[in-house]
Order: sequence, then structure tokens, then C-alpha cells
Amino acid sequence: MNLPPMIMRVKISQRDRKINLWLPLFIIFPVVTIIVLALLIILSPLILVAAMVLWRFGWFRRLIFSFPMAIDCVFAMRGLKVDVNQGSERVFISFS
Repeated sequence: MNLPPMIMRVKISQRDRKINLWLPLFIIFPVVTIIVLALLIILSPLILVAAMVLWRFGWFRRLIFSFPMAIDCVFAMRGLKVDVNQGSERVFISFS
């Protein structure tokens, strides 16, 4: 089972200024999960109507499986490192 990233580290450095942030994603994920589930419950009639319309065109499976695929993409971000340098400016983002 693939677990979601727990901490996001952001480092922004310029010539005279440096910012280091450690964002605990394990606190943010439950809140986001509750909000997304509430939206899915509210929008479920529209999703079902869209699924019935898209059934004829073969897009039904893509609509139904798009949510689990999005969750898999978020969970696969563990270990991702983004490092951007331009002159004396640097942005570093790390998920762990």
C-alpha cells in the first residue's frame, strides 16, 4: 500500500533572504478528505447523471475512475523533490 506524504518542506532563498517551511501534511489530509467527501455526497446526483450520459460515448469508466487515480497521484508524491535555480534565487520543494 502506498502511503501519502507526511511532510512538505519548502525552501526559498534569495540573495539576502531565506525562508524554510515545514508543512505537516498529515494534519491537512484529514481536513481535505472530509471536504472532498462532503462535496462528493452533495454532487453525487450530478455525477450519476453525467455517468449515464457518458455511458453511451464510452467515457463512463474515465469519469468513475478519475477520483481513485487522482488519489493515487497524490499518494505517489512521497519522495518527490523539485529544485529550481535561477541565478542567486532558489526554490526547493520536498515531499517526505
